[in-house]
Parts: sequence; structure tokens; C-alpha cells
Amino acid sequence: MKLSNDVEIVAPAEAVWDVIGRRFDKIGEWATAVPASAAIPGSPTVDEAPVAGRVCQTGIRVAPNVTEAIVAYDDSTRSLTYEAEQKPRFLSVARNTWTVTPVDQQRSVVSYDAVVTTRGVLGLLAGWWMLIMLRRAGRQVLADLAHYVENGVPSRRKQAQLDRAARRGSTRRFRLARP
Repeated sequence: MKLSNDVEIVAPAEAVWDVIGRRFDKIGEWATAVPASAAIPGSPTVDEAPVAGRVCQTGIRVAPNVTEAIVAYDDSTRSLTYEAEQKPRFLSVARNTWTVTPVDQQRSVVSYDAVVTTRGVLGLLAGWWMLIMLRRAGRQVLADLAHYVENGVPSRRKQAQLDRAARRGSTRRFRLARP
């Protein structure tokens, strides 16, 4: 499965790239699809990358946490690619590339190109459901990103999620599980 989408954001490309690329591990601060996130400990394996990757809470029972490692990072072209490492068994590949392109000094276009390959009977059965869910989540992530960069605060939907988590005392304390 291949998924692509983009959005124009009323903000300079550098401001958008700061959120997507330089603060890669902080997606849980602004994306509703990711209740919480944390950096993978250790040094980045890709030149220029700010972190090696991230662990994201998903809120999905079959994959409550997903580990994503940066496999390509280019600060000058505002592009990064990451792959899911610890993922459900029915996924063989889950890779995403993000790019931020300036339109002018005050506007930029953010695009992502994702590739997801399933395996086995469960992967075949889950494929269509995943495609629908990933398309929806992708649109929501772009909308959340635009709101966050343009307004400096999370979207209402994300803020409500953060408020619920704070009342429960859960998401703010998200830490990597140690083996």
C-alpha cells in the first residue's frame, strides 16, 4: 500500500521543519494520532538527525507502541525517512518520508509518502482496514501539524487528549519500556 498526502501551511518552511524534523521525537505534543512519544535512547545513526528515532503510543490494542527509526535525514532539503522497527507481526514494511518545501517566505507545503506492506493471512485481512485508518490518521496528522505550526498550540482535539491524559496522569509520564 502506498499513501501520499500534502498540505499547505501558512508558516515559513524552517518553522515547519523545526517541528517535523528537528523535533521528530516530540510528535506526541501536537498529533492526536500519537497520544505520547519519546526519543529512542542512544546516538543517531544517520548524519544530522537530532535523535535515533522515537517510540510512539498509538492507542491501538494490537500495537500500543511503535518504534520508528530515522533511516534518512537531510536538514538542508528538509526531508526525512523513518521506518517502524517494532511493529505488529502482520507488517513487513512501514516506511514514511516527510518533506517540507517552501512556497514563499510565509507558506510551505508539507508532504508525506508512506509505504506499508503486510504479510500473512492477518495482514491480508487487516490490509483494507489499515488503509482506511492510515488515510484518516494521515489527514488528521497534517491538520494537527498545520494548526500547531500556524497557532503555536495544539489543535482542540489534541489539547482535549492531553487534558484527559493529564487528569489520568498517564501520557505526560510516558517512558520507554526497558527490556
